[in-house]
Amino acid sequence: MSKADKQTLTSFPSFMAGTNFLGDSTDFMVVHTDLNGFFTYANRSYLDYIGSSKPPLGQSALEYVSAEDRPRILEAAKNAISLPGRAFWVEVRKPLQRVWNRSRWVFLAICDSNGTPTGLQCLGFDISDVYRQNQFREASISLLSIGLRENLQPSELLQRALDVALGVVPVAQAGSATLRGPDGCFHFVAAHGYDLSALQQVCLNPTEPLSLTAHIQARVFGQADISQFNARLDPKRRSVLLGAGRAAEIQAMLATPVVVDGIPRAYLYLDNFHSADAFDALDLRHVEGLAHHLAWLLHGTEMREELRFSRYYDAQTGLPNARSLQETLVSRPPAPRALVGLQCRSLERIRRLEGEASWAKAVRGVAKVIEADLRSEDQLAWEGGAFWLLLEGISSSAEVYAVLERLRNGAKAQLETLWPQLDFSPRVGVAFSQPGLATTEMLKAAEVALRHSRDPGTVSFFDRDLAHKSFKEDALRQALGQTLRQLPPGNAQHGPGSLLDLKQVPDFSQNHISNENSSSAGLFLHYQPIFHLVTGHLHHFEALVRWMHPKLGSVPPDQFLQIAEEEGWMQRLGNWILGTAVEQAAKWGVPVAVNLSGSQIEPDLLLQLDGLLESSELRSNYLIFEVTEKVALDDACLQTLRALAERGHPLHLDDFGSGMSSLERITKLPLSAIKLGQGFIASLGITPRKDTPEARLLRALKGLGNGLGFDIIVEGIETQAQLDFLLEEGFTLGQGYFLGRPACSADAEKLINGREILGL
Repeated sequence: MSKADKQTLTSFPSFMAGTNFLGDSTDFMVVHTDLNGFFTYANRSYLDYIGSSKPPLGQSALEYVSAEDRPRILEAAKNAISLPGRAFWVEVRKPLQRVWNRSRWVFLAICDSNGTPTGLQCLGFDISDVYRQNQFREASISLLSIGLRENLQPSELLQRALDVALGVVPVAQAGSATLRGPDGCFHFVAAHGYDLSALQQVCLNPTEPLSLTAHIQARVFGQADISQFNARLDPKRRSVLLGAGRAAEIQAMLATPVVVDGIPRAYLYLDNFHSADAFDALDLRHVEGLAHHLAWLLHGTEMREELRFSRYYDAQTGLPNARSLQETLVSRPPAPRALVGLQCRSLERIRRLEGEASWAKAVRGVAKVIEADLRSEDQLAWEGGAFWLLLEGISSSAEVYAVLERLRNGAKAQLETLWPQLDFSPRVGVAFSQPGLATTEMLKAAEVALRHSRDPGTVSFFDRDLAHKSFKEDALRQALGQTLRQLPPGNAQHGPGSLLDLKQVPDFSQNHISNENSSSAGLFLHYQPIFHLVTGHLHHFEALVRWMHPKLGSVPPDQFLQIAEEEGWMQRLGNWILGTAVEQAAKWGVPVAVNLSGSQIEPDLLLQLDGLLESSELRSNYLIFEVTEKVALDDACLQTLRALAERGHPLHLDDFGSGMSSLERITKLPLSAIKLGQGFIASLGITPRKDTPEARLLRALKGLGNGLGFDIIVEGIETQAQLDFLLEEGFTLGQGYFLGRPACSADAEKLINGREILGL
C-alpha cells in the first residue's frame, strides 16, 4: 500500500466496534478493517466472494479490489471517516475471474465511546443479476432501435443481433446465426470468431436426425450432442463444421430459435470452448428475449398480430385472457352482472401426469362446454389456471347456482367419455356488480372470492369482510412464498429442529423479513411421539411442519398448508419435509411418519424416494406415510399408494372418521394402520365411561381394525383417565399431548436416548 493510500485509510471508520454484526449466517458480506486498511474480520459470505477458505487477516483490503475501482473505494472511505454515522455507497466489480462481477458496498465508521474512528465496517451484497438484467434491457432497446431505424436485410439484422447477444452473454466465446431459406434449410449468414465464408458452404436441414435446428425453445447442447449430429452429416459438411466451425472444440452451445408463427425462422448459436455448464438459466432467458425482439423485426407484420393475440388470448389454450375480459367490462355501462371464477384442480393433475398438450386440450374441451351454455352478451376467459365467466343480468346466488348446475351436467355428459380422469367439481368464486365496487375491480373481487372457496364444489361470494380477510391472507401468502423460495430441495441441515432461517436470503426489494426474533423465524419440523401404550416404549415419530413468521409469530399449519396447496407450492415444501424427515430417521434409527398431500402423490415421488433412501441408507419401513381419507380414496392416487406399500413403506390412514369414509373402499387400500381422529377420544370426555355410545363406537372401531388386520392408533390422548380407558379396552398405540407434545429434534432425541420422557 502506498503512503498516500495509508494516509487516506488512516481515518477508516466503524459502527459496531468489536462485533460480528450480521456474522456468518447471512448473505450480506461483512468486512472490518483497522485504521491502516488491514483486515480484522471477514464473514463466510465474503470469503466465498473472494474465493478464499480462511480470513485474510492482517492483509490489506485494497489487495482484493481491482485497480480501476480503488479510487472510488478510497473516496467512500474518506467520506465515511470524515462524517462518522453516515453511510456511503459504492458499486464495484468482484475480485473474481468471472464474466459478471458486480457488487454494492456501504462504508460506515467504527467509532469508540468518544466518537473517534477506530476502523471501518463494510457491508456488501451481490448485484450481478441486477446488472445483467440492466445490460439485457439496454441491449434489447439497442437491437430494437437498430432494427426500426435502419433498413437492414435479414442477414445484416442477424449479424447485429449476434453482436448484441455476445454482449449480453459474454461467457460465449464465439457465435453464429442461421436463416431459413426458400429451400426450407438453414444457412449461415452471420458469425463471430468463425470463417463465415467457409460456414456458408453448409446448410442444416431440420428434418435430419438429431438436428440442431428442430427445437423451438432455447437449449444448451453439449459436446456429445454436437458429435452425434456431426456424425450423421455427409463428409463435406462434417469437414467444414469440424474445421471452420470448430465443432470438436465446443463444450457448450446455446442454440436459440427465432420463432415466427410457431416456426423457427432463424437460429442464434453462442458457443463456449471451456465448460459444459458455461451458460446459466438467466443466459437462456436473455437470449430468448433477444430472439423475441429479433423475430418481431424479421417479420414485423406477423409479429404485430402475434403480439395482439398474446395481449388478449392465452398462448397455450387460445382462449381469451383476463385482459380481454377486463376491457369488455370497462366498455360496458353499469348494469346487474356477475363475474364467476371456476378452478378445477383435476385439470392441473392432467397437466402434471399427461403433459401440456393433453392439459390444453382438456381446458379447451371444458371451455367448449361452458361456451355452449353462454348467451351472446356473456363472455368466457381463461387466466391463472381458472375459467372466468362474465354473466350479464345475473344478480342473485340462485341464478349463479342454476348456471353452475347446467355446466356440471354438460361437462359430465360431454366430457366423461373423453376425459374420465376429469372431475368437473370446480371451486367457485363470485362477485356481483354492487355499489362501491368499481367495474374495474370486479375481476379482483372474483379472484378474492375464488381463493376463499377452499374445496371442490364449494362456492364463495365476495363481500367487504372477505376483502379485509383476503388482504391479511395475501400478506401471509407473500411471506410464505418468499420463505418457500429459500427452501433447499431436502436433506437440509439447519441446526436444531431442522430450522431454516429466513435471514439467510435477504430481500432488498421488500422489507417484509423482520430482524426481530429472526433467529427463530422460518420453517422447521417438530416430532410428536407415538407410543406402545402398554409398555410405554416409543413406536415412531410423526413429523409435523411448523412456520414461525418473523412478525406474526407461529402460524397455524392449517392456514399456511392450505395456501401452499392453492399456490402449487406443496411439491417444494413436501420435498423439503421428506428430505429432512428421512435425514432424522436415519440419524436416530427410529421410524418417522410424514403426511402426504394429494399433489405429492405422483409417479415422480417414487423416484425421489429411491434417491433419498439410497443416500441416507434408510430402510423403507422406517419411512411411514400418512394420508387423509380424501387422498386415500382418490383413484388418481391409488396406484402410487400401492407402489409405496409394495416397496415396504407403512401407510397410515390419518384422521379416520373426519371425512366421508367408504369402508368398502378402505378395505381395498394397502394400509397398515388407521389413526382415529382426535374427535373420537375428545367425545369420551376427560374421564371416559365404558357404557356411553362414544365408548361403544370406539370399541367397535377397534374390532373393525383388528378384523381387517390394521393397527389402530388413537390420537388426542390428553388425560390419565383417557389412557387408562384405552389400556383397559385393549388399544395398543396412541399419541397426544398427555403422552408427548410435538418437539424439536433436539428434545425428541432426548426421548430416544432415554434422558427425558415426554409425558409418560
